[in-house]
Amino acid sequence: MRRSTLQRKDRSELNQIAAALGARPSSRARKDEIIQMIIDLTAGGGSAPPAARGPSDAPHAADDFAVPGDASSRPSAEPDPTARPDDQEGEDQEGENENVNGGAGEAPVGDSDAMSGSERVEDEMDTGNRRRRRRSRDRDRDRDDGWDGDPVAVSGRLDLRDEGYGFLRVDGCLPNRNDAYVAVKTIRQFGLRRGDHLTGTSRPANRTEKNPALLTLESINGEPAGLKDRPLFDEMTPIHAGRRLGLAQAEDAGALTTRLIDLIAPVGVGQRVLVKGPRRSGVTGVLTALVAAIEMNEPDIFVMALFLDQRPEDVTEVRRCVHNGEVAATTFDQNPEDHVLTAEMTIERAKRLVESGMNVAVVVDSLTALAQAYNSAFSSSGRSWNNSIESGAVHMPKKLFGSGRNISEGGSLTMIASLATGGAGPLSEVLSDEFLGAANTEVCLDRWAARLGLFPAVDVLASVSRDADRFLDADEVEKLQRLRRSLVDGPADHPTAVVEALKTMLSKLNDSASNAELLV
Repeated sequence: MRRSTLQRKDRSELNQIAAALGARPSSRARKDEIIQMIIDLTAGGGSAPPAARGPSDAPHAADDFAVPGDASSRPSAEPDPTARPDDQEGEDQEGENENVNGGAGEAPVGDSDAMSGSERVEDEMDTGNRRRRRRSRDRDRDRDDGWDGDPVAVSGRLDLRDEGYGFLRVDGCLPNRNDAYVAVKTIRQFGLRRGDHLTGTSRPANRTEKNPALLTLESINGEPAGLKDRPLFDEMTPIHAGRRLGLAQAEDAGALTTRLIDLIAPVGVGQRVLVKGPRRSGVTGVLTALVAAIEMNEPDIFVMALFLDQRPEDVTEVRRCVHNGEVAATTFDQNPEDHVLTAEMTIERAKRLVESGMNVAVVVDSLTALAQAYNSAFSSSGRSWNNSIESGAVHMPKKLFGSGRNISEGGSLTMIASLATGGAGPLSEVLSDEFLGAANTEVCLDRWAARLGLFPAVDVLASVSRDADRFLDADEVEKLQRLRRSLVDGPADHPTAVVEALKTMLSKLNDSASNAELLV
């Protein structure tokens, strides 16, 4: 038996080997003394020194060699629970290599007649230890490790990983050192989904962990934690919009942006609305006005503003507009992965709210920024679209935008998103083609009107609502069509025609106190 093999074992294992050989080391004996005793006993044929041998040790040693698999002879020492799985795997590999290769003068593995009793005991102990290490690696990370402190209250949004476990994001959508680890067992037991808002208690991270761990789960999306048969968003039945989304603000006759959109492109609850326009045409201002109008006119709709790759001052303005909803925003100096994670977490949260029967409105600025973030994140995947654009850069924004729908079982998700057009790169052209026909309502902004300082720079001739007759009565539909026909004077595709039509509409809005008065 080699000294290097014995030195890797702890004191309790060495004592068991010595006891199996018929010796009883003193309680004050050092580890090196026990190792030397085992080597001397092995070299001497198993005869123990008189001072080290107990009166009843020899019969037990004989029993151990006769029945090596008996439970009474197996070591009971557990491996260090704080050891990392990689270290434990390395120990297993070293032990296996030693058993296979052996040392000089040792009997080959498999020759049971040539193996000494100490080698059989050592082989049995190594096998048992490997089993225990495998079991300890399979244990969940949420063990308390003897922690007996007071639990810490924690709440946040669940972010799942592909491996099955997750983290409770306690500060927004991005990772944080204070995020609580959620074990696979908890996720499976309660049927948790990405975007669920959880509250519970956690314990601090131990020396081998980076994050705290969730101890108890108290509520899921505001309801007591328990097994519930929740509907799945993707399996719910989408239907056409049944009521109008109120945008015109009766208390503020000067809110021309929302009044104009309410006239030329009415929006229904649960529709997909696309705000298209070139850069610097006032897209962000239009979306901000829509957020404020929905919060004022639709108290039963929960507003979620998702602004990606924005200037910091624009993010501040959006946060000031949202009073009862929530804002998830990233600035242009953040990584593409931050944009992607923020967008995915926000949409998943909106889906969980719709599953509970709520009406939600998500305002996104912009799909182009999200596509650029996905294109950067997927740049190493090897799948390209049009030689320079990754396929995921087009598919993932379409999937996000396609979440907008009205649900027959109850609840709705109104999706209002912006899309930059007329860009120099191929991405803008590809996105425009892919999103063609995906929206129920399109609000188009005009470059020439923006250059002339006409805001909102809405192209009243190109903006359209395809399903307005489903949530408006026939009389109002007729009035809106008559208003649109009155704006056309000459070729509609000429730049001056767009500007003149916008001037006419702004003049009518300024001369009337409400849209109802204008349509009389």
